[in-house]
Amino acid sequence: MKKYLFTAVAAGLTLLVGCTKESYYHSLAVLYPSQGTMALSYADQPTDTLVFVTTDNFSISPDADWLAVPDSMKEGRIENYYRNVWQVTSVVLLTPNTTGKIRTGNLGIHTWGSDDWNQTASATYQQLPWLDVSRPVPAYAYEENRITGVAFVATDSATQVTDTLQFKVYGDWTLTDGKFVHPKVMSGEAGIISVAVDIDPKTDSAERRDSLTLTSCGVTTGIVFKQEKNK
Repeated sequence: MKKYLFTAVAAGLTLLVGCTKESYYHSLAVLYPSQGTMALSYADQPTDTLVFVTTDNFSISPDADWLAVPDSMKEGRIENYYRNVWQVTSVVLLTPNTTGKIRTGNLGIHTWGSDDWNQTASATYQQLPWLDVSRPVPAYAYEENRITGVAFVATDSATQVTDTLQFKVYGDWTLTDGKFVHPKVMSGEAGIISVAVDIDPKTDSAERRDSLTLTSCGVTTGIVFKQEKNK
């Protein structure tokens, strides 16, 4: 699989004009993640992408130890005799987030031209500390319009005896068994997964709770089952 790609971009892009007698043209712009946004990834996700356009030689450097690009992309030389704008695409390497906290890092992009023209840009990446669980639907906690946490809680009726888990994982996964909630499949390979669970019949009228733990690439995420009291 190719880890990077240089592609000439149509001349419709606006270029920045260097203040030199030669009037060379220079351009640097990050296409993904787009300006003012960040690339969001899940805790076990191993890769993301960086896409930018440039007319000049470049180097890429991370400011976090969990964020990297392949050695072949740490520095790139562009023999740009015709001043084309080149689109550069690189894989971004992520390590599993086992910190329990949301973490943010940046890839700095530095370019330099033949007339000593230098430019810099930055691409921001944020990695969540939980796995990509879609059922139960995630309930997010916010602070100042930023996600600070999440809870996965399935609410079942008092008479319900089955439910379903749905999630996407990037590595081999396992599920723990519960006290009264029992997954029909306890482990598997990476992919988009749907797992049926059996719920033991209630023996009293009180509300009850149980929990399962989903693990992928060393990252654990708790899933709670709440069964309502009898009406």
